[in-house]
Amino acid sequence: MIPLKILRTAFVLAPALAALVAAPALAQGSSPQAAPSTATGTEAPQAVDEVVVRGRRLSEIESDLRIYIDKFLDEVAAPARGRGYARWHRGLCVGVHNLENSAAQYIVDRISSLALDLGLEPGEPGCLPEVNIIFATNARETASFMVKKEPRVFRPMGGFAGTDLGRDALDEFAKSERAVRWWHVSMPVSAHNGGLAMEAPAARTCGQPYCPPQVTVEGPSRIHNGTIDELWYVIIIVDATKLTGTTWQQLADYLAVVSLAQIDPKTDPEDFDSILNLFRNPAAYSGLTDWDRSYLHALYTFDQERVATAQHNEIVGRIADHELERR
Repeated sequence: MIPLKILRTAFVLAPALAALVAAPALAQGSSPQAAPSTATGTEAPQAVDEVVVRGRRLSEIESDLRIYIDKFLDEVAAPARGRGYARWHRGLCVGVHNLENSAAQYIVDRISSLALDLGLEPGEPGCLPEVNIIFATNARETASFMVKKEPRVFRPMGGFAGTDLGRDALDEFAKSERAVRWWHVSMPVSAHNGGLAMEAPAARTCGQPYCPPQVTVEGPSRIHNGTIDELWYVIIIVDATKLTGTTWQQLADYLAVVSLAQIDPKTDPEDFDSILNLFRNPAAYSGLTDWDRSYLHALYTFDQERVATAQHNEIVGRIADHELERR
């Protein structure tokens, strides 16, 4: 079997991004006062307003919270079609292109720090970036050129096997007028050895017309299978002309979320306390929120071998538990 890392390097990013991006990447209180005494002890006590204390059962609070979290996931999460939630495994290398060195390094360090907090190992200087962040003053033209020039970078399996969001989403990526646009590519891999759980077009080594992969399964189950979804790479294009009112910390944290999770490119989570609302109201967010951290930690701790519906429910439960603990 061809090692996964070799496939990733040779099959997608190595020649394509080098040709498309000219600039090098940087890898990596006081107490209440007593009431005044009365002149005599014979005065009648004064009537006070009635105080009513209302309470709710913890089960009701938790139920409402889970409904709220479920709506959040429906709004922001966008796994590849027909697949479960993907995440990075082991390490993560971040590259920032077309930006002054100190600013680029700040973004790399900010994302890498969050990745480390999630249990990932940040890439060493000079590593091959899996997260490529490209700053441009003509972002729409840049995106359109990249999609036209190297379509296989964006749809490496030709639209099969659930590795991306599909052709319509790619058209939207090219035409979007948003300040930041992104494109995730993920792969189903063996939960046991990390090998591809599908045939890669450039990886046929068995000498036959079709070389099906072999995936080890511990036993039959309706809620578990032998595969998981792994993020392979992310391409992010930032429109440098649309960043007015934002700080480097805000922008870096925004980029961290879309680098580490499959976020719906059209998300508009105005009902939720998330840095993903940055460009709706920059003054409201100094950076990553507690809600964002709860989501990311749930995403990087749930059981990926479960079927997609069970994955969703587990993530909801983990966020709910974390939020109730904070209160």
